[in-house]
Amino acid sequence: MNDLASRRGRAYARDCLVYLAIAAATLPFGLVTYAAGWGQHQPFVLAMSSIAPVLATLLAARQESGAAAATPGKRRYGLVVTDRHGSHIRLGRGLVRNAVKIGVPWQIGHTVAVGAANGGFEDMDPLTIGAAVIAYPLIGMMIASVVWNQGIAIHDRVAQTRVRATTEDRSAIEPGLT
Repeated sequence: MNDLASRRGRAYARDCLVYLAIAAATLPFGLVTYAAGWGQHQPFVLAMSSIAPVLATLLAARQESGAAAATPGKRRYGLVVTDRHGSHIRLGRGLVRNAVKIGVPWQIGHTVAVGAANGGFEDMDPLTIGAAVIAYPLIGMMIASVVWNQGIAIHDRVAQTRVRATTEDRSAIEPGLT
């Protein structure tokens, strides 16, 4: 694995802690709606489960199109997001990039989980089965594209962006902040 892929992986893992906090913040709303009986309706649950991925996608897009051109994880590991020519990206490009990177895979995973919880595998529900067939290969392809494809991930190809190293990996300079 090249240095850029390693740094990107660690940056994404760090950013996922923020996305986890976003998901946790939606839990009280989910509990209230479930107690009200709305949790029995699979379309409603799927719609509600999209809130955290949408918020995470918006946050990452805003950060990468902002002045720092990076999420906190990318800043920590000396990385920025640019267009393929090295220029700053606009919000629209950041939204495309992060919808493909965060929003779509996360919601496909939710579709599998909600379907499985409602007997989708046992009932051979086409949506549950289809989402399951897509989810894991998609994640594998996304990881492989960073590791083996000159560090240009699927979401970077779709949005015509690049992740570039700007500085040394600060975790090597400031141990304990990994």
